[in-house]
Amino acid sequence: MNELLNWDIPFDRMERLALEGGLVQARVEQVEHEGLRAWRLLLTQRPRDAAKEGPAVQGVVRRQPEKKAESYLAEGLSPLVLGEEGLGWGGLELAFWGCPHREVPPVLRLLADGVPYPLLALSFPLGAARYLGLGERVGGLERRGGRYWNFTADQPPRPGRDPLYQASPLLLRVEGARAWGLLLDESYPSLFDLGYSHPAEARLAVAGPTLDLYLLEGSLLEVVAGLTRLTGRPPMPPLWALGYHQCRYSYADEASVREVVEQFAAHGLPLEAVWLDIHYMDGYKVFTASPQRFPRLALLAEELSDRGVRLVPIVDPGVKVEEGYSVFEEGMRRQAFIRDDRDELLVGGVWPRRAVWPDFSREEVRAFWAEEVEKFARTYGFAGIWNDMNEPAVLELGGAEPPDKALPLTARQGAKSHLEARNLYALGMAEATYRGLQALGRRPFILTRSGFPGIQRYAFVWTGDNESRYEDLALSVPMLLSLGLSGIPLAGSDVGGFGLDAEPELLLRWMWLGALYPFFRNHSALGTRRQEPYAFGEPWTTRMREALHFRYRLLPYLYSLARTAHEEGLPLLRPLGLYWPEDAAAWRDDQFLLGEALLAAPVLRKGARAREIYLPPGGWQDFWNGERLEGASLHRVAAPLERLPLFQRAGTAIPLTEARYPTRTARWPFLCFRVALGPKVRGRVFEDAGEGGDEGAWSELEGGFDGRRLELLFTDRSGHARQGVLAEVWGVAPPTRGQGYAYHNGLLRLDVQGGGAWVAWD
Repeated sequence: MNELLNWDIPFDRMERLALEGGLVQARVEQVEHEGLRAWRLLLTQRPRDAAKEGPAVQGVVRRQPEKKAESYLAEGLSPLVLGEEGLGWGGLELAFWGCPHREVPPVLRLLADGVPYPLLALSFPLGAARYLGLGERVGGLERRGGRYWNFTADQPPRPGRDPLYQASPLLLRVEGARAWGLLLDESYPSLFDLGYSHPAEARLAVAGPTLDLYLLEGSLLEVVAGLTRLTGRPPMPPLWALGYHQCRYSYADEASVREVVEQFAAHGLPLEAVWLDIHYMDGYKVFTASPQRFPRLALLAEELSDRGVRLVPIVDPGVKVEEGYSVFEEGMRRQAFIRDDRDELLVGGVWPRRAVWPDFSREEVRAFWAEEVEKFARTYGFAGIWNDMNEPAVLELGGAEPPDKALPLTARQGAKSHLEARNLYALGMAEATYRGLQALGRRPFILTRSGFPGIQRYAFVWTGDNESRYEDLALSVPMLLSLGLSGIPLAGSDVGGFGLDAEPELLLRWMWLGALYPFFRNHSALGTRRQEPYAFGEPWTTRMREALHFRYRLLPYLYSLARTAHEEGLPLLRPLGLYWPEDAAAWRDDQFLLGEALLAAPVLRKGARAREIYLPPGGWQDFWNGERLEGASLHRVAAPLERLPLFQRAGTAIPLTEARYPTRTARWPFLCFRVALGPKVRGRVFEDAGEGGDEGAWSELEGGFDGRRLELLFTDRSGHARQGVLAEVWGVAPPTRGQGYAYHNGLLRLDVQGGGAWVAWD
């Protein structure tokens, strides 16, 4: 793999492609899916590739567009002009190139099957635009000036490292209020060179015989939503998945797990799930439990479930080679494992030092794995599955650790080489795992380290083996924002850092930031200092409890945002530039929006007790004290240890509830809408059972404030009994008259459970 990643692709020695009657054939299609319209351009060199279907894009309707001369025309799309000089679309001019055999590494020559060009590429002027996306990357949001491979690698996020665990060949171009989306639906490794080799030019290359390109345009919001129409939107997660999770490598026996749960209860700390790393297994055999460490694992899971705590085990793809081990023997019977280029069983090592890997490119193997997942989760009562080491990572080949920790690219996966199939490995594993959990009759919950566009159809993502450093705390913000822009809305980073020793102040700051992550899990490595929220004693435990309680108060808003991701494809964490793309000051790596209502400015430096923030145009209100602040300006604000700076957008209403745990249902008996006044006020909340196939319903709070009168109406479609529904406004003078309100010391509460309330200031 390193042979390819270290290759200096010779763009200057490539051959310009003739797309009319040349060696490379071009096909243009109009694609539609649930109101989305986009262009597809497919370049092929072999007749059999003309019917190619990409792995990321699913469920679209393909149509042949009208053609006039060199122009392709379709309603709702900018014309696409395809000629000898390349492609023109939406103001972009793309040129196409081929890299001949003499210029490519031996592995590409070997696996290219005699095509004229083992590598296809395109280029276009960078112009003055911003470039975003490409998924999980170190550094900031902006991609201009970088060189990015899409090839899954067991490589933790460190400065200068690329690629990482995820492969996301999906680029966003933003210029003013317009945006363009370019999706390479290619599982072959791809490179995006955005001014690294030539400062004025973007160069995209695919190390394979086809180039399958989708083109979208609109506002940035429309393009992000449209890309998720193509690649899929996440299913609705179970409510408990949005609570707090505790993990360590490793809680190595039943006593350790019980101790953690007891400590959380003793300190009054919410806990949804405890995660089991590799030491719960019997000899590192997947789908087993150690009879010594976990002799009563099913009973433990049942006991904890009664207390509202779930167990989630790690399941790696490496299957131990051992006679009598049913998973290995059944996999051998079904010929389920990857083979080498001589068509012999490929044996290497991961945690089990002799292991084989399922070939998830084949439907029959995915079915086999789904059966094992269902049986395993049912036997032990597990609530979800954690897919790790699924790039796949390899720790031993031929008696030594391979320098790239990867399988040989010449290995065979069905009819494909590992070169073509590697990027899809985690996607196939997640699909199989999802099907296995779905058979249990509840909403599947899966966490994955690796993935490809479409992984969001099955799994949450986390950013892998970070470290307990402020640099990693800060790095998590643009990484998660970029994942969201790239179609993966449900993601998180290890709170507190996985490697190295956490310090209490760092952990506290990370707990507050983690309280806003879509996925909130504290995770630390073997041999490091313990970092559970009670580990440092007082006053730290009390402060961390406040962060956890805030997360649970915020659950109605987070759950509603998860529903929005399911319905509309929008991420939970959003860069400010998503709404203010023309405002250069809004493109920041150290602030973000949770939904469209709440702006967070986390504290990312040791010892800081204040920080500078930028508030975009419009009205804003300090979430904690109700102070109103002007937008389109910088502010210096206090940042005490007890909280992180939060600001609410004028005209929004955020649904909150009481900090009750464990979570049982997403039907909230008590709701409190935090209102930031504006000419129009709107907030909404989604409620359902929090589990299963319940369709649920949206309820809305709507109204307005004209400077003298505030009126709010609540439309409750939930169908369940309420203990109360309030609207809460901070930092206002006492009203002179009204209906259904109470006021005390700057806090106004309106009882809207009956349908509405109003107040006026004469």
